[in-house]
Amino acid sequence: MDLNKLTTGDKLIMGGGIAYLICMFLPWYGVDGGGSNSGWDYFLGGVIPLILIAVMVAHIGVTTFTDTEVPEPPVPWNVVHRGVGTTAAVIVLLRLIIGSDVCAFDICFDLDRQFGLFLALIAAVVVAAGGFVRQDSDSAPAGGDTGSAPF
Repeated sequence: MDLNKLTTGDKLIMGGGIAYLICMFLPWYGVDGGGSNSGWDYFLGGVIPLILIAVMVAHIGVTTFTDTEVPEPPVPWNVVHRGVGTTAAVIVLLRLIIGSDVCAFDICFDLDRQFGLFLALIAAVVVAAGGFVRQDSDSAPAGGDTGSAPF
């Protein structure tokens, strides 16, 4: 496996994906001196972004390190990566903004946000940035031509 085949955007996506997976095991919400919830406790705000990121990482791995032909979608793959990465980051951001509460016997209290959620948001933003870097690197004109007039 030659990691030199990876572009900067690919490295950001894969590194952010690994970091996000690690963050899924860290505490996202909890109470002082009590238990905590990890990313695995939040399907929409934790597991769905993980699935989206895993699909991006799998696509990069298959297309970079194997000879397998992947079908072309209606839009270029770089646009798909940008959109999927951004979607994952927005979902995790909403998980941070909305918060989490617990109710029992008509008593409700808000759980405190823990460091794992903030790290997961950073990892998801890195994945989204990788999608944008990947998009920009393929849309740049070849040969350094900026498309401007010669005069």
